[in-house]
Amino acid sequence: MPIHKVNRLKPVIKKLFLLSVLMYSLAAQSNDDNYAPGSLADFLLGDTLKENDLALIGWASSTLVFNDDKSDGILPNGALSTDEGLHLNQLALMFCKGDGCLPTTKFSPKHNLLSRITPTPAPKSESIDIGFNLLAVYGSDSQFLRISGFDDFDFDEDKDEKLSIPQWYLDVYLPYFDGMNIMLGSFMSPLAREIGYPFAPPRWFATSSYELLYSPVKHVGALVSVKIPTDKQFGLLSIEGGITTGWNNLSNRNGSLAYLAGLRYRTSDMTSGIDIELMFGNGEDDFAEAPAKGGSQFFALSSRGKKLDRIAGNITLMHQVSPDLETIIELFYGSQEGGDIPAGPQFITEDVHWYGAFVAMRYQLQPGIFFNGRTEWVNDKKAANALFAGSPGNTYALTANIDWQLNAYLNVITEVKYDIYRGNGLPLFANKTENNQLLGLVNFIIKF
Repeated sequence: MPIHKVNRLKPVIKKLFLLSVLMYSLAAQSNDDNYAPGSLADFLLGDTLKENDLALIGWASSTLVFNDDKSDGILPNGALSTDEGLHLNQLALMFCKGDGCLPTTKFSPKHNLLSRITPTPAPKSESIDIGFNLLAVYGSDSQFLRISGFDDFDFDEDKDEKLSIPQWYLDVYLPYFDGMNIMLGSFMSPLAREIGYPFAPPRWFATSSYELLYSPVKHVGALVSVKIPTDKQFGLLSIEGGITTGWNNLSNRNGSLAYLAGLRYRTSDMTSGIDIELMFGNGEDDFAEAPAKGGSQFFALSSRGKKLDRIAGNITLMHQVSPDLETIIELFYGSQEGGDIPAGPQFITEDVHWYGAFVAMRYQLQPGIFFNGRTEWVNDKKAANALFAGSPGNTYALTANIDWQLNAYLNVITEVKYDIYRGNGLPLFANKTENNQLLGLVNFIIKF
């Protein structure tokens, strides 16, 4: 790394170190395990919500980002923030019922099947149960959470912080097969590991994985999950299938449906698991009319309105090595059929594909304090992703952080991320001026 970059990074490292020492001291003194998300609403409204299996859950996530480059620009993939400084990532409010509140921990799971998440060893319920989720998010993350045809707001067009309503769905458990679940509405995608909440499992990092940039974030449609009867020694197995209006999309611009499929396996003791997830549909003209208004990251057009197939999928392997150590390996692949209208450098005019992987681990240093590490690689030889336009090739990243759960109300993550681009196009980072990027950040998450 050039000497000028090392010198510029020294004050960043010093600030992160001093803040880390302070946060470690506070975390060692505060560890309240009696809190559940939604406690503020419970305090104000008494037992009214809990008696009806309801919750009003809020959180605020803010990130202070430092960059070692002269440019302020840090995309792609800089903590979902577009430049240096302090960002309000999410100010969110969720109204939910029962298992519709998952994966937050307001309520313990009631059923033996949690849609998008996992089968469980709980006994099969013999009754129908209806939950729901309504989520509104304001902040800089909303530009990545919007649904085309629904979140098409204009009042925040030129603002860094935007409004989105990414989730509004019913969650219905049915006592059929060995347990059955139907999600109906707008929901965070089952593809990729990061479902969208900054503090709930399975989020370990303040920055997102590169896989998230190559996956849909949410869908509008229906997802059906079924738990398959199995022998206890074999483990737990569920399958999923869904029909949606596409990729971050309600307007259904190309008039085509998209299809979801999934398989989830867990060992009987829930210490290991495999998820296989797939999406298939028409990728022709399914991007939004303006930036930050939903749609897909892959731009393809046909002059004859021909369907242009897109496929995206991933395999996730999870293993709890010990009570303190958890590991993940995730592989992903995608492809897009090319169109015949070269409307700009980001438009796909030949068949392309992309693939990659990441390996991550989470180790509990002591109660409430975790070390997380992640290494990533993505191959996009044709720069199919619109965020990578002009920069085909391979991208690598190393990420490490300390996650302090100071108490039930506050998380602080101090994180360092180093990205490397190797290709024959324009540099990828710092507004297309650098092939490497080193980020330091501090992420604060307040739950209420």
